[in-house]
Amino acid sequence: MKFGITYSYWSKDWEGTDYPKAIERARACGFDVLEIFYGRTLSMQQKEIDEIIAACKANDIEMYCTGGFGKLEDLSQPDLAGRKVAIEKAKEVVRAISKIGAKNFSGINYGAWCNFDRPINKEERLDCVTESLKEVGKYAGDYGVSWNMEVVNRFESYLLNIAQEAADLAKRVDSPNINILLDTFHGMIEEDDLAGAIHIAGDKLGHYHMGSNNRRPPRPGFLPWKDIAQALKDINYNKTISFEPLVRTGGTVALDGGNVWRSMLPENADDKMLDDMIMESLKFIKDMF
Repeated sequence: MKFGITYSYWSKDWEGTDYPKAIERARACGFDVLEIFYGRTLSMQQKEIDEIIAACKANDIEMYCTGGFGKLEDLSQPDLAGRKVAIEKAKEVVRAISKIGAKNFSGINYGAWCNFDRPINKEERLDCVTESLKEVGKYAGDYGVSWNMEVVNRFESYLLNIAQEAADLAKRVDSPNINILLDTFHGMIEEDDLAGAIHIAGDKLGHYHMGSNNRRPPRPGFLPWKDIAQALKDINYNKTISFEPLVRTGGTVALDGGNVWRSMLPENADDKMLDDMIMESLKFIKDMF
């Protein structure tokens, strides 16, 4: 089992230019993976790519990429010409993240994030995205990338809200490179049973996100952490569990999708406190295993 942390835990913004330092910080806090938003990988200069790769090697850290697509990248759009453009953009993402050594891309990478145009045609959209993902899956396979479809709450998408919907879509696509991302935050809203959702995803679970009910780092509370850990053991999950705390106001995380409208950190939180909090959280979850 490996453990990851999102870059945005230490930043107000989804993206940054200090990834080598964040890689060092992730390792110092005991993590094996640093997750970054995919956007800047599309335009990174070779110098920055080389620095990221060197920092990963020096710190024994893997890079994962996450993110949500917009209307232009929407692989479920019924318009065939638009869908072809979206497929090419998906292939561009695969090439871009591969340059920094990332082998996992997770998120709303099948539809458009927070877009609710014509939700009444859900079945048509699922038919369209099935065909798109078949092609994307083949391309991702050429690069050894796992394309993990994130199951999210009803306020962010209407295509995949529960694990069963994602499992059904993955079965239709039938590609070893098209897999599922489950997240305790979204699952807490939509699923009847968080552990049951893990069993439904089974061997198609390509990535797992953990966070508390209000998106603070995992900690003791009312979420069934022991049941979640046991379910992951039941399916022999040996990939990565990543923490995705979204706790800061005033940046792109809050304003562009994260919706953080109040301070989620202690008033006197400094860098040391942030690191101490996330290391305590990591120990809490590791102890479950």
